[in-house]
Amino acid sequence: MENTPEKEQKPEQRRQESIKPYVKYSGMAFQMIGALVVAAFAGRKLDAYMGNEKPWFTIALLLVAVIATMVLTIISINKK
Repeated sequence: MENTPEKEQKPEQRRQESIKPYVKYSGMAFQMIGALVVAAFAGRKLDAYMGNEKPWFTIALLLVAVIATMVLTIISINKK
């Protein structure tokens, strides 16, 4: 079957196409939150293990996690 204009699409098909972006972006948000939580946990454990008075590993790992998730988000948005 050829590409049909939006007017001729079934309501179910239009609804599924409108839901896909929400699922994609909500999944990306949970991935970002998960990466930040893991980075914070690992950083705190490393700081405690090394005996640091200031949370240098926590700060460094959180920055790496933020940069990595932003890069992955930009790549994902640009890829269609």
